[in-house]
Amino acid sequence: MRILMCAYSQLVTWWEIMQRFDAAGFFYSSHGFTWVERGDERYDRDIVDDALRGSGIELAIDLIRVCSALGLSASNASAKRLLFLFREPKSTEGQLRNLMSELRLRIQDELNANYFFHLDLAEAKRYEDWGDGWTDIISRFGNVARDVEEMGKCFALNRYTAAIFHSLQVAEWGAIYLGDYIGAADPKKGWVATERKLRELIKGGHGKLPDSLAGHFDFLEQMNREINTMVSAWRHKIDHAANRLAILPNTDFTPEVAEHIIGAVRVFMRRLADGIPVES
Repeated sequence: MRILMCAYSQLVTWWEIMQRFDAAGFFYSSHGFTWVERGDERYDRDIVDDALRGSGIELAIDLIRVCSALGLSASNASAKRLLFLFREPKSTEGQLRNLMSELRLRIQDELNANYFFHLDLAEAKRYEDWGDGWTDIISRFGNVARDVEEMGKCFALNRYTAAIFHSLQVAEWGAIYLGDYIGAADPKKGWVATERKLRELIKGGHGKLPDSLAGHFDFLEQMNREINTMVSAWRHKIDHAANRLAILPNTDFTPEVAEHIIGAVRVFMRRLADGIPVES
């Protein structure tokens, strides 16, 4: 009986362990099953006492929840049988030990069919805190949130091409916001429409700016340079077809290049946030 209780005290943390894979915790928890199997067979016919039964019911419910969340269907079925056994007034220690042994093997087999990806501390922080450095931008331009999140998570997972793709989607959103501000009339919003309107405004000079843009010529010049720089730097690697960005095939990006592009996009978006009046 004491052996069973020891195992339960280790297994109740399964949910926390599997939510954030903790190798040490997983080792000790999984070994709780082996302690059950090592119980003294002389007590196999003993009826499970009420205190242990109450703890066991809590354990089984927790295991059902975990197995369901992880998609371990066979283990989930065994966990449900375990719950039924704990609720059975005449269940014995031997019955519990046999079922726990079965459950351990099922969990082991099903987990072996899954992959666990490891992130170091810096990668984990980037994955979880994907909004660091972008909070003010997201607050101002809410549509960029999804791509900012995907950008940060892809970078943390070493998927640098995908991270760049999402960073340029963020920049595309910036071009759309800027185009709306300067009055780009092209029905296909984005880089092309905004570039065309910016060139028109810059060519016309201070005196031909519409009243809504009066006094913002310097900002428009700056944005024109920013956009030209980004387009020139990435034109040979980024395609823009059907008004949607696409990374050209066989293009590899190093983490340094990805970090540089992401940083440039963040600067671009911050300058937009500072230069476009809030009421616009």
